[in-house]
Amino acid sequence: MIGIIASFTQTHMNKYFSSSNLSKALNAKLFLVGSKKIEGIDHLITIGMRGLETYSKLNNKNFKTVSVIFSDTMFCIKHKWCNDYVIDNKIPVYAMPDLHDFLRCEYIPAYQTITCPNVIINKPTDRIVICHSPGIKGVPNWKGTNQIQEVINILSKKYKIEYKLLIGLSIDQCIKEKSSAHIFIDQIIKGNKFVDQGRFGNDIPYKGGLGKSGIEGMCLKCCVITSMDEPKTEPYFPSPPIVITDYNNFQNDLEKVIYNNDYRNLLIEKQKEWVDKYCSPEFVAMNVTRHIKKL
Repeated sequence: MIGIIASFTQTHMNKYFSSSNLSKALNAKLFLVGSKKIEGIDHLITIGMRGLETYSKLNNKNFKTVSVIFSDTMFCIKHKWCNDYVIDNKIPVYAMPDLHDFLRCEYIPAYQTITCPNVIINKPTDRIVICHSPGIKGVPNWKGTNQIQEVINILSKKYKIEYKLLIGLSIDQCIKEKSSAHIFIDQIIKGNKFVDQGRFGNDIPYKGGLGKSGIEGMCLKCCVITSMDEPKTEPYFPSPPIVITDYNNFQNDLEKVIYNNDYRNLLIEKQKEWVDKYCSPEFVAMNVTRHIKKL
């Protein structure tokens, strides 16, 4: 029997990324963070720093295997304790590929599971709609929003663009806006002190990544572009066919997907196929149990 410790089940913030999707695919029992008694479980999967902390405080640790999934940049890399604990206790780690500079331990790449929203996808034909979600409320320029706006202003003089900032919207409103967008910009990070590294508790330049918003964008047939290193996912699964850019090349890369309809549409189809397969609850469930099945 498999058990999962998670900090959420089904909430308005994680409507399609719910840990209940993963527990259902694994036929696993779901425990909330803070649970003090976990019995009748052979294999325990903890999700995130909080799940790992819950496990560390359990009196009963007589499980055949214990593992952790680090799927959130903010939670895992700013806490040295996470690295130390998994290394000291030899706990198998699964993590988002963009965390490779921040984890000192070996890990298997794993993206978040998602069930694609059941919405009507309708893209305008008279203009290119571009969406971007700035991220954490109250933190300025968390995802390079100011730089994105500067580039949008330049390209708007050459192309008919509708730019939508997804701020202060419910999850259902965000889904609706993304479903009408041709392009979704996840984050454009300069990769130096221009972006406050203090939030990570170290001086390593953060180069960006593919987060929940980007994965959701692929589900909704947006062409997703983000700054990050090339994700190291082989041999476990293919890298996501997103447009990988950086701060210096962002304008040229974005312009290419704006003016080249065939290129953009081909990427959209590839991204949709990839996310449907490799972020499905079934595939993620298989991937994050490799240490159990010794795949």
